[in-house]
Amino acid sequence: MNAAMIKLPHGSLIDGWQVAKPLGDGGFAFVFLGEKNGRHRAIKVAQHRESSGDLKQTHARTLRELTALLMLDHPNIVRPQGYGFAESGNLYLALDYVDGWTLAEWAERKHPTVREILGVFEKIAGALAYMHGRGILHRDLKLSNVLIRESDGEPVIIDFSCATYTLAENLTDGGLPPGTNRYRAPEQFKFLHEHKDERRARYAFQVADEIFAVGVMIHELLTDPRPTEFRPRFDLNNPALPPPPPRRVNARVPAGLSDLVENILARDPKKRPVDTEALRRELAELRADPSSDYDVPGHPPSEQRHGGPAAETLAMPSISQSLQRHVARVERSRGQGRWRALLVGIVAIVIATLVWRFAGGPVGPHVAAGPRHPVTPHSAPPETTPPVMSIPSPSLVAAPGPSIAVAPKEGSALKTRAPEVPPQGRPPRMPKKAIAAIECASLSLVAALAAGCPGAQVRPESFTCPDGAKEAMEKQLHWEWNDTFLLQFDDRQKGDANVWFTPGSEVVGVVPKGINDDRQEAVAPPGTRFYGKAYYLSDKMGRADGPALVVRYDRVRLPGQADYPICFVVERGVVEFKDGKVKTRNRGDGHVVYRWP
Repeated sequence: MNAAMIKLPHGSLIDGWQVAKPLGDGGFAFVFLGEKNGRHRAIKVAQHRESSGDLKQTHARTLRELTALLMLDHPNIVRPQGYGFAESGNLYLALDYVDGWTLAEWAERKHPTVREILGVFEKIAGALAYMHGRGILHRDLKLSNVLIRESDGEPVIIDFSCATYTLAENLTDGGLPPGTNRYRAPEQFKFLHEHKDERRARYAFQVADEIFAVGVMIHELLTDPRPTEFRPRFDLNNPALPPPPPRRVNARVPAGLSDLVENILARDPKKRPVDTEALRRELAELRADPSSDYDVPGHPPSEQRHGGPAAETLAMPSISQSLQRHVARVERSRGQGRWRALLVGIVAIVIATLVWRFAGGPVGPHVAAGPRHPVTPHSAPPETTPPVMSIPSPSLVAAPGPSIAVAPKEGSALKTRAPEVPPQGRPPRMPKKAIAAIECASLSLVAALAAGCPGAQVRPESFTCPDGAKEAMEKQLHWEWNDTFLLQFDDRQKGDANVWFTPGSEVVGVVPKGINDDRQEAVAPPGTRFYGKAYYLSDKMGRADGPALVVRYDRVRLPGQADYPICFVVERGVVEFKDGKVKTRNRGDGHVVYRWP
């Protein structure tokens, strides 16, 4: 695919289809609205990924997408309407044009009730059950890959670029199948870590992975009033820590739905619904619940308008104002540095103690409380397994019904008394410090920093670079180890100036004009864009030179070319650290590495 193909002007032709406007682009294709003989179609033109090293894969992946779509005929799945070759020689697909919004846009514009959200996901789950019954897996379910048709409100699953089917040829170069990291199930990252030294290891994508992605979509719509915005969010696929229940984040979420989402996002895939048809039935049962709790908008419409509350005030809604005030009081009374150092060390102890105290037994893996509505059993439970409670945690809503204390494990050497049940069905009171520790521990790095959690300054772990990065840097990009390039670290902020970064957030760097380096001009010219994530290292983490901002860029796009996986690191001294954000100069050098430092 050449660069001209990306910016086709209005009226250009693609095999007789007149281009009306661009609709989007992704890792494998560009999409345009095309018109021919009064018919409108989404024209999806394959693009070649240089990192694959194989021109045949451009057509092979598109043909696989076409094959998968030809095996499907469902009202909630996009339909193919033809295919051909563009003037560039690349294969294209003509697909139904869905005039509407992405799921995220629909949630912000239509302010749907909880029941309407359930109705949409019931249909999505039904379409997935139909798809899975034919041996097809989508593998890239996310809010932007489901459209809501404006004319009738029907959801339509689109973009089968990453799809596969039974006996399909394997086109994946890396250990994980193509997809979007935020929506991957935690077992995928566990597999990657366990097999990082096995070059030929390939993860076998399952229906359970697809179900987890649906859970991420529901959780995002229920907990974020403005999901189209780019800002810090909960880490939903952390292998060690489950995300907060939606009801704790948003008081409008009914308890039954919150429980179901917890099950869908379980770290253990066996605790999720057994298949997408079982998921559809559970969603349908909740949608039929006569309770008025399901008939209110999922979020106050005033919060969903872009003129509403600032993004910073909505980024971490699970942290209550009283918790924030408590942390501020501790900061003032004990001194900021002392509190930060102390909390990092005691978080694990506090959590372990509370699990022991409230569960009445030895500390073990976190097990979510059972749902309040019937679910399809996944496997026969062990005969002697005692019930286990979730760690009690603060909630903005009083849990319905009385709190139930769980008896200690029979025969346990430690006999603990069950906590007293407070009046009016409120959960047991907990020390404010324990509340702060648990809530901070349950968030991702980016979420904890946005919430002002003192213990969130975590050094990024050392991992190998993205699959194919070393080969792409050496063979396609002609970069060498320790090559140094000048760039503006975040293109969205003022260039050569001190600006604020949010650790854990995504950043997009760019090579500015006017560089005076012949080598960089040749291999990373002006306009080259670097995609990565920011981290903060404090002086308590073994840094002799003081605190620093570290940015790891794992993807690059040269002007007019496709994306390449890379390993490129920037490290700069910090001018100021305040409210979980880091101020430093937005321009400087970074260097090529073969492993994250």
